[in-house]
Amino acid sequence: MGKKLLQEISINGLELKNRISMAPMYTKYASESGEVSDKLIEYFARRAKNGVALIILENTCIEWEQGRIYGNPVAIYDDRFLPALNELVKAVHRYGAKIIPEIHHVGRQVFSSNLNGKPPLAPSAVKSKVGGDMPKKMTEEEIIATIKAFGDAALRAKKAEFDGVELHGAHGYLIQEFISPLTNLRNDKWGGSFKNRCRFAVEIIRDIRSKVGEDFPLFFRFSAEESSAGGLTLEEGLKYAKVLEAEGVDCLDVTHGNYESLKHFPMQGDSFDQLIYLSEAVKNDVSIPVIAVGSLGIKPEIANNVLEEKKADLINIGRELLADSEFAKKVANNNYDEIRTCLRCNECTGSVDTGKYLACAVNPELGYEYKNLLKLSQDPKNIVVVGAGPAGLEYSITAAKLGHKVTILEKNDQIGGLVKIASIPAYKNTEFSGLLKYYRTMLKRLAINLKLSTKATADIIEEYSPDIVVLAVGSKAIKLPLKGNEHAEIAVDKLADDCQGLGKDICVIGGSGVGIDTAMFLREKNKNVKIIEMQSEIAGELSPMLSTHLKKVVKENDIEVLTSHLVKEIKENSVIVEHNDQEKEINCDNILSAVGFKNLDTTEMEKELEKKGIKVQKLRVENGCGHIMDATRNGFWSALEIDKNF
Repeated sequence: MGKKLLQEISINGLELKNRISMAPMYTKYASESGEVSDKLIEYFARRAKNGVALIILENTCIEWEQGRIYGNPVAIYDDRFLPALNELVKAVHRYGAKIIPEIHHVGRQVFSSNLNGKPPLAPSAVKSKVGGDMPKKMTEEEIIATIKAFGDAALRAKKAEFDGVELHGAHGYLIQEFISPLTNLRNDKWGGSFKNRCRFAVEIIRDIRSKVGEDFPLFFRFSAEESSAGGLTLEEGLKYAKVLEAEGVDCLDVTHGNYESLKHFPMQGDSFDQLIYLSEAVKNDVSIPVIAVGSLGIKPEIANNVLEEKKADLINIGRELLADSEFAKKVANNNYDEIRTCLRCNECTGSVDTGKYLACAVNPELGYEYKNLLKLSQDPKNIVVVGAGPAGLEYSITAAKLGHKVTILEKNDQIGGLVKIASIPAYKNTEFSGLLKYYRTMLKRLAINLKLSTKATADIIEEYSPDIVVLAVGSKAIKLPLKGNEHAEIAVDKLADDCQGLGKDICVIGGSGVGIDTAMFLREKNKNVKIIEMQSEIAGELSPMLSTHLKKVVKENDIEVLTSHLVKEIKENSVIVEHNDQEKEINCDNILSAVGFKNLDTTEMEKELEKKGIKVQKLRVENGCGHIMDATRNGFWSALEIDKNF
């Protein structure tokens, strides 16, 4: 597998060692003023070292006052940024990879509060539905100045010794706003006809070429269609692609839509090749190389087939390279089972959107590459880990990488804990089953001694003569303290037994991720399902993008959702709820509870172990329980503290 992915390709003199490109993703790893940081450099260097051929640097700001995205993007609007940018380039080149910046203007998709009170700029005063204040319609002078800013940024990229440059003309940002009939309502030479709507992009390309020459590779990222009523159609998108090629673009990075449609971010339940029709259509119409996108890294065989079938020339890998920095190397070595699978949960984008920096639910090392954390211990320990859920597994794998000897005692006959439960619904089985496969593979490769169906007692633990014991026993599902709660069964327990013995009409109490998983699995079995949630929305604890996506998925699967409904009492075949100060009774055959978890109490076990003189390391516990991102982080960081504390 992966033969075509590993073939070389040349793009206007840019020689790439394979067809794996790292997609541009906003990290917030730059400084507050947009300077490249050590954190950012090592993040990219790690991916370059592990075999990525091309890195496309995240949205790189060409104009700070009114052109930057929220937070702290990388900046290229002034020559003072060149030395640090060049350090990044040299770090990537050191490993034989190439790098280009994605130069970017945010357009209307930003709030004035992020621009020191200034209004966003756009071709027309059309407010974004998904975030941003009413934009100011750009004047002719502002349009010309912005075109020049793009050209100047491209020249700086060349001076910083980047291998080319990419224009971000997609996802509802400024360049796309000019081509889209939804956002460009102008009646001057910058709007109206297709030719006029193309003019902004065309003039940017011409300005760039006048400054960097013809032999500097120019990529263009664009949404080939918008899938919104009145928006850019694929027919126009293909005409646009031909215009871009004719103006001197060397490679088209083909994506979809904007943040209103969200189709450019395939998530749990979406097809892994749902955007390939776009790259295929564009490739059939142009003669320059085309890049395909859309969570293709989760199934590398699909990515390879896209290339084999000539539906694209390169593959942009995004979130999978966050989950596993060694993705390209593992593909090259045919070690597919060792790839740590992206869950398409979008905690990465969620962490950026909620004011933090880029993070990953399954890769707690992301963003800490610059600290070189995984150094071999000078005093290896014999460690027993009780529990093979995500926290215990992450701890064990990390400890083994540090050189410690690890034994895992797991009471169940399979590893995974709640990860195993999460893999049961079909809509997310590929992602979570893939993660379980990764864990099983790493346990074997690192020679971790796994004892399944083993209930850990102090005596059994003592038999292994451990230096340290880690109690990663996880959490337990809870029920609401209500009259009649004995009539409700625990949702995760029913998922584990294939939801056997249930009637036709089911009420699921709780609209969290577990509640949604349960409801989706019940729909697979043709049950009629109601989700009862006391809050004003379901999926509120999930990343914003995944939450929005799952609400749509739930609706498409005919699951009835009752939000702002407070459960007052549970009966054998009904639930009493309060809504708008009125009580009503909802009849059903069965009630399942999905209202949360609490950490299991290990106090007694700790006391027994201490009596035997066995040291206990407590796992970090942050942000509650029942969430995989917290579990993997707690396991990882606890393992890094072994030598410090023992």
